[in-house]
Amino acid sequence: MFKEIVAPSMKELFVQSIEHLILSEELPIGTKLPTERELAIKMKVSRSIVNLGLNELERKGFIEIIPRQGTYVADYIRKGKLDTLMSIVNYNGGQLNHRLFNSIMEFRIINEGEVAYLAAKNRTESDLENMELLYEKILVTTASKTASSKAISQVIFDFHHAIFCATGNTIFPLVFNAFENIYLVMIATIFRYLKAEETTDQLQLILEMIRIQDADLAKESMIALIQGGVERLEKDYFTNGNKDA
Repeated sequence: MFKEIVAPSMKELFVQSIEHLILSEELPIGTKLPTERELAIKMKVSRSIVNLGLNELERKGFIEIIPRQGTYVADYIRKGKLDTLMSIVNYNGGQLNHRLFNSIMEFRIINEGEVAYLAAKNRTESDLENMELLYEKILVTTASKTASSKAISQVIFDFHHAIFCATGNTIFPLVFNAFENIYLVMIATIFRYLKAEETTDQLQLILEMIRIQDADLAKESMIALIQGGVERLEKDYFTNGNKDA
């Protein structure tokens, strides 16, 4: 029940502070940052913390360090990585703005529709058994009055991951795993506005289409599931004071 409280390190606080300034556009793309010495003085941290933090920010695509010229805010959409996307998702307390939500959902529709298609074509009996067990786990978890949104999100993620594994493609599951934290945030957000049975009924349909190996209907069912989430959040989440969240 009670978990250890772990305070962020000074480097993490420094990185989060600079990320906030960039994502809020207080530091627009192309802005030249102060020197390490100046940042250390202004932010009251050691130069070693500043150096480590700037290297982390460069790795995540938020800044570009040019030798003998200086440090600049980078075009993080073009240069960023998955860590960058996670920072964007977590910005503003994890609330999703309209553009980010639509971007993620468009990505899901394109990718997961094809994945469901391939899973229906290529799944093995072992794949099917694993998906059926996970679906039963979803039913039990969503029916529980004590299940947390995190627990529900995790088991739904695991079910989708099983579909990726059923494609027979060795790369797809690895790519999906890289998006785990982002998907957990998305699923938890959607579940605040969807009844459990709305999602479980659609997942059951996807599972059935994969079971009978109807690839076209598996793809259609997956796209319908994701589009349903889009429509519900358009109706509820983004029309109840969260348009710019």
